[in-house]
Formats: sequence, C-alpha cells, structure tokens
Amino acid sequence: MYIYLIAVFFVDVLGIYIRQAFQIDQFYLFMPFNVLSIVYFSYFFLVDYQNNLNKYFLYGISFLTMLVITYIQLETPIIKIDTRIFVALVLFFLLISLQWLLYIINHIDEENITHKQAFWVSVALIIWSVFALFRLFLNQWLYDYDRDIFSIIAYLFNIANITMYLFFLQGLRVIEKKYS
Repeated sequence: MYIYLIAVFFVDVLGIYIRQAFQIDQFYLFMPFNVLSIVYFSYFFLVDYQNNLNKYFLYGISFLTMLVITYIQLETPIIKIDTRIFVALVLFFLLISLQWLLYIINHIDEENITHKQAFWVSVALIIWSVFALFRLFLNQWLYDYDRDIFSIIAYLFNIANITMYLFFLQGLRVIEKKYS
C-alpha cells in the first residue's frame, strides 16, 4: 500500500511539476499509473482469496480491463488519456471491491471485518468509484448547463478523494495493529 500511495503522490502531486518541467503530456504519467493500479489491486485482493473461482474471476476482470484499456488507447488517434479509459478503470475498481465484499460475506471467519485491510480499501474504492462515475458522466453537461452544481460535484469529488486516502491509511493502521 505504501508503494501505491507513493505512486499516487508521484503522479498527482509531483506529476504537475514533471509535466511542466519536461513539457510532456499527462498520458506518460497516467497510462503507466492506470496499469500499475490494475496490477496492484489485482494482487492486493488476490492474496485474500482461498478458492479458485474468485481468483479466476479476478484474473478475468483484470485481463478484460487491460484489454479494454489497450483497445481504447490503440483506437485513439492521438496520444491522450481517453475518458473511456477512466470509465473502465472505475468499473474495474467497483467490480473487484464488490467481489471482495461478496467473498468475505460468503467466507465468514472469526476476525472482525473492520480489522481487515481489504475492507477499508474496498469501501474506499467503492466510495471513490461512485463519485468518479457520477462526475465522469455528468461533468460536461453540468459544466454547460449548471455551473453551480458542477462546482458542488467537483467539491464532493475532492472530498471523496480525501476520504479514499483516509480509508487507505486506516487500512494501513489495521495492519500495523495486527502485527504489533
């Protein structure tokens, strides 16, 4: 999780300065980050699964998302991040998070669900994904027709981002408590 958070910091914060200093498009930072996100979260959830059905489902979702992203990028005539790539990534996050929650409901153990790091990561990804989908699909329309609601949605999305990272940190705290 620390490596992923460092990658997020690199792309989101330092990426602004890197793009300006080297005059490169955001594609060169975000496309590898999207692939890293798919690989990282696939591995993250795969570790918890004890049965092959859930593992194969996760492999399938991951592979399909990579195929969709590659197809969209090859179809795009210029080097840029197509909005459909973000939609595919958001749907990937939703599916793997919901899959983990369903898995944990079907495979109950003695450990409290809030003591599992994957719980906090799943909830964080679900919250973020719902706001991201809402913003992606209504972004341009709201900007054109109601800028006040557009501003509110942008503000709420920022809150969803912060909430996601706070939940990630809570997941890290759970792991630290477990091993201390």
